Amino acid sequence: MLQEGATGMTRQDRRWLLGLFLGGLGLRLVHLSTIRRSPLFLYLGLDPLAYHEWALRIAAGDWLGQRVFYQDPLYPYFLGLLYTLVGDHRVTVTLVQLALGALVPLLVYDATRRGLGRAAAPAAGLLAAAYLPAIYFEGLILKTWLGAALVALALWCMACALTVPGWRRLGWLCTGITLGLGCLVRGNLLLVLPVLIIWRLAIPFMKSESPPPGRHLSIARRLNLADALALALGASLILFPTALRNRVVGGEWVMTTAQGGQNFYLGNNPVNTTGRYATLPFVGANPKFEEKGFTAEARRRTGRSMRPTEISRYWYTQSWTWMQTHPGDWLSLTWKKFTTYWNAFEVPDNLDYGMYRSDAPVLRLPLPGYGLVVPLALLGAILLSGRGGWPRGLLLFVAVYAGSVVLFFVFSRYRLAMMPALYPLAGYALADLARHLRRPGLRRALLLRLLILMTFTAGVHLPVHAHPESWAYRLAAVAGLPRRAESAVEGHYNLGLAFARYADESQDAEPMLRQALAQFEQATREAPARPQPYAEMGKALARLGEDRRAIAAFTTVISLDPGRSRPHHVLGVLYRRVGEMDKAATMFRRALNIDPDRLDSATALGDVLLAQGLRGDAATAYGQALRLQPGYAPAVAGLRRAGQQP
Repeated sequence: MLQEGATGMTRQDRRWLLGLFLGGLGLRLVHLSTIRRSPLFLYLGLDPLAYHEWALRIAAGDWLGQRVFYQDPLYPYFLGLLYTLVGDHRVTVTLVQLALGALVPLLVYDATRRGLGRAAAPAAGLLAAAYLPAIYFEGLILKTWLGAALVALALWCMACALTVPGWRRLGWLCTGITLGLGCLVRGNLLLVLPVLIIWRLAIPFMKSESPPPGRHLSIARRLNLADALALALGASLILFPTALRNRVVGGEWVMTTAQGGQNFYLGNNPVNTTGRYATLPFVGANPKFEEKGFTAEARRRTGRSMRPTEISRYWYTQSWTWMQTHPGDWLSLTWKKFTTYWNAFEVPDNLDYGMYRSDAPVLRLPLPGYGLVVPLALLGAILLSGRGGWPRGLLLFVAVYAGSVVLFFVFSRYRLAMMPALYPLAGYALADLARHLRRPGLRRALLLRLLILMTFTAGVHLPVHAHPESWAYRLAAVAGLPRRAESAVEGHYNLGLAFARYADESQDAEPMLRQALAQFEQATREAPARPQPYAEMGKALARLGEDRRAIAAFTTVISLDPGRSRPHHVLGVLYRRVGEMDKAATMFRRALNIDPDRLDSATALGDVLLAQGLRGDAATAYGQALRLQPGYAPAVAGLRRAGQQP
């Protein structure tokens, strides 16, 4: 049924829409002008680099691809289209993203006006226009902002379907299309679609959404069946062609991507004790190698080759097995994910939000963030809990979307797609508080609302997550509040990786390597127990010719993580470069003890032993290399130098 709402656009509404767009765009343009020369903006790494390179391939003509999608595809195709039109111009591309992001407050305002009334719309629109994490993500080469924009559009279509006469079927069809597109940006939206479809089917049986007087229940059921079918059809118009493309290119019917099981395992395994992303021994954090790592490990464990869907199912099974055998550990981990998801701290990923703020003055302004919007939205959710129609749709979306993230693992960027549903709820809470402030007779109700809001605010901000040297952490310590020390290790580490990559493309690599080294050194100071920054620091030092310092770095790596063969092999190479052949041979042997299949270590060991005059031992090492790869040219040549024919 159609809900009552402010459906007619007034002159005041148009003024608000214009003001929100100009204000939001102005903030974003200032943000871009201040970060355009920052290394955090200029140098890409990890996911941004992967999207950039994928988009370049698309712009070069590879529109179909060659295998089943592993990562969500819509953003790389959007980026590839932009590269085709304007070229690889970072500022221009970011400007387009920021301009599209400035449209989100307009959608939020109009949807809130239609679904919750005109009083709540200005506050909801202002929160959307000035929400700092949204501005941050819109300025990055990441898909995060696009998912939020599509959710905002979907919620606006839903509001129109529920409030605009004659727009019901088209509104639900457009909602399905937009959510289908959203599934190609944020795969967990696939869990939201069936819940919304079931909601539409169940409406005639829900007391808060019973058919209006004079309308027979059977008619209402048929109408809502049509709503559900339109929603499902809209999503199918997007998801079926994607599945067909995967079938044609990869030989399997995959609705969106074939990484669901891998992502589920990342968030539900015995190694993950925080609920955030935790690296696995066989998987690197780089998306270029993540798929290969999961594939190789699944094949190693099962002893057989598997297709992408089989690999995904395998990792789902591994997670379920661990969850069933360790239910207490899983419940504890899930609680950590739940509290992390609803905490004000922006969990870092490819870049550190807190670190990025040092180069972005706009992000340091006292404007809305997660810690302000969420308590207000939760209060709004309580106030609207008995309402049907669009408010019910918002609450369902928030609950299912948040649950879908908690099922996997938590990054702050995963939360942004939920925000278009929280802005209206928060706006409604602000409008309700203002109404009670204007009416002295409602003091008791106002105090109750303020008490609820304070409770939610404390829950969202505690424990205080901050760097130990920050004012927030020190203030929490003085006040005796629960707190958790955070570091910027991910931000420094990932920026160092970006510098090191760009050094490969530079005619004068040393300045870039020095900057990379500075970032890795800072990362080791932030997290002295993590081996990865020491390893990358060692690589940068080796490229700079500072072999002794590189040896010290890799020695630290081995002390922190003695079970991996790669650091032992690299240390062997470094010892060989400085002429310490005995130590080099020892390191190569240790690498082979850990991983007997290391072809490079077996060959390098033969070279070192041959340089020491140990021809027989060298021949044995070369023979091991040839058993691993018959006919391997360096090992064949080594045997000849050792005086033996292969």
